[in-house]
Amino acid sequence: MKKKQTELLRYLSGQSHPIKSTELANALQISSRSVKNYVSDINFLYNKKIILSSRQGYQLNHQLSYHLLLDENEEKLPQTGEERAFYIIKSLILGHTPQLDLFDLCDYLCISYSTLKTVITKMNKSFSAYHVSFICKNDCLKIIGSEKDKRRLISYIISEESQNRFIDMQQLEECFRESIPVRELRDIILSLFRKHNYYLNDFAALNLLLQLCIIIDRNINGNVLNHMETNLPEITKAESLLVQELLEQLEIRFPIHLNASEQQEIYMLFKVNANSSVPTSREDLKKYVTDKLLTLTDYYVEQVNNHYLVNLSDERFTTAFTLHLENLLLRAQTGNYTKNPMAESIKLNNPLIYDIAIYIGLDLMERFHILIPEDEIAFLAIHIGAELERQNTTRSKIRTALLCPDYRTLSNELLNKLLLNFGNWLDIICSVCDEAELKEQSFSLLLTTIPLKKAWECDVILLSPFNLNAQYDIIYEAITKKQDHDKNERLKKNFHTFFEADLFETNAEFSHRDDILHCLCQKLLQKDYVNQDFENNVMKRETAATTAFGNVAIPHSADMDAVKTSIAVAISRKGFQWGSNTVHIVFLLAINKADKQAFRDLYESLISLFTDATMIQEIRSCENFSDFEHLIYSHIGISE
Repeated sequence: MKKKQTELLRYLSGQSHPIKSTELANALQISSRSVKNYVSDINFLYNKKIILSSRQGYQLNHQLSYHLLLDENEEKLPQTGEERAFYIIKSLILGHTPQLDLFDLCDYLCISYSTLKTVITKMNKSFSAYHVSFICKNDCLKIIGSEKDKRRLISYIISEESQNRFIDMQQLEECFRESIPVRELRDIILSLFRKHNYYLNDFAALNLLLQLCIIIDRNINGNVLNHMETNLPEITKAESLLVQELLEQLEIRFPIHLNASEQQEIYMLFKVNANSSVPTSREDLKKYVTDKLLTLTDYYVEQVNNHYLVNLSDERFTTAFTLHLENLLLRAQTGNYTKNPMAESIKLNNPLIYDIAIYIGLDLMERFHILIPEDEIAFLAIHIGAELERQNTTRSKIRTALLCPDYRTLSNELLNKLLLNFGNWLDIICSVCDEAELKEQSFSLLLTTIPLKKAWECDVILLSPFNLNAQYDIIYEAITKKQDHDKNERLKKNFHTFFEADLFETNAEFSHRDDILHCLCQKLLQKDYVNQDFENNVMKRETAATTAFGNVAIPHSADMDAVKTSIAVAISRKGFQWGSNTVHIVFLLAINKADKQAFRDLYESLISLFTDATMIQEIRSCENFSDFEHLIYSHIGISE
C-alpha cells in the first residue's frame, strides 16, 4: 500500500462522520481526484468496501477490522536496491496496476529520479532469468512478461522475504518456551514414527510439530474443542496404533486431557502429514465439514491465485485449511479465540504471506459478521506460509504417480516403502487403484504394479508390489535418468540467459591464471553485469582455495553479488597455468542471488559434462561461441 493510502486510512480512522473529498485532499496535500483513486485502490486491493462513500463523503467501514490494514502498513521505508526492487515488483504485480508513475515512486521511496532509473536498470539485469522486463515510457513504469513468469518472480520474492524459511525449530522454541519443551515433543513424534516404520519427511515433521504445539498450548490454557463429530477418519490398523500411542504419550507428558473432538483433530493432522506426499481424499474431508465450507476454501484458493498469483490448490493445503476454518468460525461465534505467540514474528518477517491472510480474514469478517483478531489472522498466515514452504521443498523432486490395486492395504504398504527409501527424490503426488484416476493428475514419472491400458507421455516403471528391495536398482536408475534429462532441459532453456558471445574468449594469449581472470572480469564489468569490487572478491575466493579441478576451473566470488547472472568463458589449446594445474577451460561465474536455484541446476549440468575427458578435448577445438553452443547441445542430446 502506498504511503498516502496509509495516511488516508489513518485520517479517516480518527473521524466519526463522513469526510468530504476536498477536506481529505487538503489534509493530505493531494488532489480530490487522487483521493477518489486511493479509495478505489484500497477497496480493490482487498476486494472489500474498506472505505464507504456517500453524498456526505468518505467513511471507514466499521464492520471490518480496518486497523489490521493500518498495522500491516507500519513498515520501514525500502532502503537498499533490493528492497526498492521488491517494492516496485509487488506494486506492479500484486497491485494489479498496469503501470506506476515514476514521480510517485520517487516520492514514496524518497529517492531522486536518477536513482530510481538506476534501480530499474539493475532490475532488468537482475531478473532477466525470469524473462520479464521493466519498461519506462511517458514517465510511467510497466512490467512486461508472461503470467507464468510473473508468478515465478513473485514466488521468489515471497521466499526471500521469508528468508527461505517460514518457520523453524528455533522460532517454535521461542514462541512456546513457557508451556512446551518443543524439542522433547519433536523427539516423541519422530521416535513413534520410527517405531511404527512410518514415513515423515522434514517438512511434514515440522508442520505436525507446529500444529501439536498449538493444540497442547491451547489445551493447557483451558481452550478445548467440544463441537466436532466424533467419528474418526478411516485409517488402517497400523495407523490407528501409531496415533493412539501418540495420544497416550501426549497426555502422559503434558498436563492435558484430549477429548474426542481433539483426538479427531489429531487423527486428521496425522492423515494430512503422514505420507504427506499423498493428499487426503476430498471425499474423506466431506465426512467432517460441510459442502459450504469446502466451497468457501475453493473460493479463497481461486481468489488468492487471481489476486496474489499464489497457487494454494494442493489437497494437502485445502484439507488442513478447511479444518482450520471450521475451528476458527466456531471460536469466533463463542469469542473463545486462541492466542498466537508467533503473531508479531509473522507480521514482521512475512509481509506478503500476512497480507494474503488479512485478505481472507477481512472476507470472513464481512461474510459471517464476526471479529477476527490479529492472533487468528496469524494462524491463517501459518497455514499459507507452510504450504508455500512445502512447495519450495518439493520443487526439485520428481513428480510421481503410483498405480497399485489396493488389495489388503497392499497399496498403502508399497507407498510407505517407496517414501521411506526414495522420499528425498520423489514427490509422490497421488496413489491410485485405477488407471482412469490418473488422467486428472500431472506427473513425469509413473510407478505401476499392473500393465497399462494406454501409453503415457512420461517415464514408466513396472514394479512388483512384493520384494521391493530387489527392485531398488531399477528405481534408482530411473531416478538418475530422469534427473539428468531434467538438468539438460534446464541447461538448454537457460543457456542464452547466462552465456553470450561477448563474454566468450578463445585461444587467448594469456598463460597465467591472474591474467585470464582480469580479462574475463573486465568483460563482465564493461557490460555492467558486476560491480567494481567483483574482481577483488574473485581473487580472494581463489586465494582461499583453488577452483580448478583437472583441466577445468570454475572461479567465482564468495558472494552472490552480481548485477546480472552470467558466465564468462575462456578456452585455450595450450592451457593456462593455474597453480599446480594446467587448465584449458575457465568458467567465471557471476551470480545474482535471484537466480541461485536456476544457477545451481546449470552448475551441476556443467560439472557432469566436463568430467568427461572426451568433452575436454573437443571443447579445446572450439573456434567461436557458435562452436561452443553446438558442442554443448550435441552432448546433452538436445537439438538446437
